[in-house]
Amino acid sequence: MSSTQEYRELLTRIADQKENWSVTSQQPFIISRQKEENTLPISIRMYGNENKVHLFYNLYSESPLTELAQKFLRLKDKEQIQQKNEEAGLVIMIDEDGFAVVYDASGEESGSFEQQFDAILDNAEAVLLGVVKTAHETVENAPEQALQVEDSTTGVDAPQSIADAVEQYLEEKDYSFKHDEDKQRFIFGFSTDSYINIKGDASLRIVINYSDSDLLRFETPWLYEFDLNKTEYSLISMAIAWFQFEYKFLSMSLDPRDGELKISIDIPLGKGTLHTTQIHRLVTFILQFTERTYDELFSLMLKDSEAAEVKLKGLIDNYKAESENHQWIDSIKDKLGGITEDQRKAIEEILSNGADDRSQGGI
Repeated sequence: MSSTQEYRELLTRIADQKENWSVTSQQPFIISRQKEENTLPISIRMYGNENKVHLFYNLYSESPLTELAQKFLRLKDKEQIQQKNEEAGLVIMIDEDGFAVVYDASGEESGSFEQQFDAILDNAEAVLLGVVKTAHETVENAPEQALQVEDSTTGVDAPQSIADAVEQYLEEKDYSFKHDEDKQRFIFGFSTDSYINIKGDASLRIVINYSDSDLLRFETPWLYEFDLNKTEYSLISMAIAWFQFEYKFLSMSLDPRDGELKISIDIPLGKGTLHTTQIHRLVTFILQFTERTYDELFSLMLKDSEAAEVKLKGLIDNYKAESENHQWIDSIKDKLGGITEDQRKAIEEILSNGADDRSQGGI
């Protein structure tokens, strides 16, 4: 049994046994605790592969906290903050979705983690409370103009061209890249934890094509190469249909001549401008999607069509079983808006729910 399978079963058992906890998503796997008085609305998301398991303790479900994280990042002029808290043994992460801390369970016996679950949870909550408190105080004390979004019409922080924006992003991230000016595209890549490319390397290649003035295209050429004599075309088509249903903005295509499967995502531009944060979100999504779906399905499709078909049908069945729960969650999210005075009070209420001795781990 792989590490991810072992922890999936463990967290499912914990969610079943503990009051107010439940499994709220299968892909990615998430267990969540219902918000109540004196408790934080925490979700635990599991990511990993055969050998690594990372558990993200998230405060992503509260709209006021998401807005707070975005304003805090704007003040710090960052797209994401990632910082190790040595005392707690956790990594603090802040992005546009909210606040999280990461626990590295790699190499740890799942039984040991189960015994320490409550202690690790308390530790994660303490760090999260400290981080949210710091962010809240920073935003509250910031001048209003510092929180305003730059107007693209002013020319401030707006790249002169689409190519400039892409190149700026790649240089900011210190990626090695090739700029093919003739074909108007950038080619770059990075190492992966799970995904293995067609050359047998743990590496993902992404091409950003700006040849069309109306859109920017992100592609992963030769993401997979299928032998259509071994893997049924209908199975690949079913997988494509499933993932395109799950992610409406994603396009996947299979070349029947050579079995090349690639994914692509387009950003419509028109006469608008492009910011590096838009590029970052798509590159991050492509990497996470590739890693997850390789573990979830594609690695199996490349070697065992029958087992992959069973796995794919199981994913679809799980979606059907969870659909009512997702619809309920979405209906609640639709009722939440931007930051208001009431939401400010909600953040303060969340902070006040934590005891003073739990407010460790500021930024």
